[in-house]
Amino acid sequence: MLGVIDPNLMTSPFFTKDSQEADSGYWLGRRKVAAAMRDLIEAAIICDIPEDCAEEVAADIRQLITKLAPLPQRKGVLAYAQAHGNLPIANHEMLCVGGDSHPMSPGLKHWLDGDVVRGSVSFNWSYEGPPQHAHGGWVAAVFDHFMGVAHMRFGKPGMTGGLELRYLQPTPLNKTLDLAAIAASTEGRKTRMQAEMHCEGVLLATATATFVQPKQMIFMDPVV
Repeated sequence: MLGVIDPNLMTSPFFTKDSQEADSGYWLGRRKVAAAMRDLIEAAIICDIPEDCAEEVAADIRQLITKLAPLPQRKGVLAYAQAHGNLPIANHEMLCVGGDSHPMSPGLKHWLDGDVVRGSVSFNWSYEGPPQHAHGGWVAAVFDHFMGVAHMRFGKPGMTGGLELRYLQPTPLNKTLDLAAIAASTEGRKTRMQAEMHCEGVLLATATATFVQPKQMIFMDPVV
């Protein structure tokens, strides 16, 4: 479905209120499920599961999948937007990098501080790349999502047109990572963002990205 962009589709209540609270009881419940799933994934990684126990553990997990199977299937954020709120809320909850209700999300938070968008995130053992440090791909994903959210706060929501990172230090696991982003420039449909990631005052990585506002609405047909 193509058409003129409706700014209301990209105006998030999490921007206007700068709130970390769930928008409804439904999403609060989904956040609890996602948190439990993150704990399960990390436990499956760090626990040395013996061979004679692995089959039982796998069967228990399969039972949970069987329990969920009869429930309505929502394939993608558009389906969740139609069923439970709107697109900004569904994006906030169900995107794989920053979604509070997505089991893969490392728990990225963001808020406005004057002209700077700030954020925080922590990678547990599920995100390990180099020994005892986060995988660089996840660092890049967090930068992409964080700057994407940040540039939307400046009124020209768009898609990532380019992303460039400099890794200055390895990114530690199980530490609070602080993020900050600013709009370096805007020109027409383009917004250029700059961002940094710190841990305990040490600069770990920097990123620049260009976001381009589409001329037409895209990605608006839900999967059935």
